[in-house]
Amino acid sequence: MNSTVYKKCADELFARLMLGLKNPDGSLHPQSFLCALGSLAGYACQQDVINEYVKDKGLSLESVFDIIPSKSGERFLFSQLVDNKLAGDDHSVWTYVSAVLVRANAAAPDVKEIFEHSVKSCGSEDFGKVRNCETGEDIRGYVRLMWKPAGQIISECPQGTMYAAVAMAAQKAMNSFRSVLPFTEQARIIMESAAAAARLSLAE
Repeated sequence: MNSTVYKKCADELFARLMLGLKNPDGSLHPQSFLCALGSLAGYACQQDVINEYVKDKGLSLESVFDIIPSKSGERFLFSQLVDNKLAGDDHSVWTYVSAVLVRANAAAPDVKEIFEHSVKSCGSEDFGKVRNCETGEDIRGYVRLMWKPAGQIISECPQGTMYAAVAMAAQKAMNSFRSVLPFTEQARIIMESAAAAARLSLAE
């Protein structure tokens, strides 16, 4: 990947979120900021797949995703293509997040358990909430509020790689909050948010 365009998008996204998420007194809530970035990263993974396979290649949404309805009527989207961008590929969201952990010699959260929780909680009251963490909005809320402006920024990235710019912004956030929140906890918040947001079906 040519890092220039991703760094430009990541820096612009980071700055936009800094402005948008500051409290009236000028303070910033780290957990909320990380949840917002993680949510955007996960949803970007999903939208990257939709853009590449549904919009560009003309495949049906049903052929690319397993679409699971809940009792409440909400639909959840599952695809290995999305999961690869989250934590399977060499340039996945987890690759960027874990690189910060490695440099800091910090322990990694249990990503497998995070993925399992995102699946099990679909359709429940727990879905869309980062465990043991207070945030200004839930994961759905951050995607609904911020995807449009964020998508305009990261749409400059090559097709299928918008998520990488968000992941680079997440790296920047982790380093910014290193003195107030342990790296392991930061990584958990980002990945829990990303894993849940990647399942959302908000286009309906």
